[in-house]
Amino acid sequence: MFYARVIGNVVCSIKYKGLIGKKLQILQPVNMETGKDSGSFLIAVDTTDSGIGDFVGYEDGIEATWAFDSDDVPSDASIISIIEKVNVLDNRQRIK
Repeated sequence: MFYARVIGNVVCSIKYKGLIGKKLQILQPVNMETGKDSGSFLIAVDTTDSGIGDFVGYEDGIEATWAFDSDDVPSDASIISIIEKVNVLDNRQRIK
């Protein structure tokens, strides 16, 4: 899973039949350890009803289509979770 912040949405007047009724969001990938943007933005199909400003988890590639079971949804990226809190454990805090 990869992490991103929702920075916008896409409105389409015509969609492929498998995308009808599905929301498209614009994501800015984020490094969750630093909280800084990392990489270029991308478009993802939203399965979670996330909104602008939310931190989300997403999958890309063939895994992006798994969130839709047997539906015919062509997707290179899909939002699969809304992230509410992140705890990062650094090497000094690891239990030995």
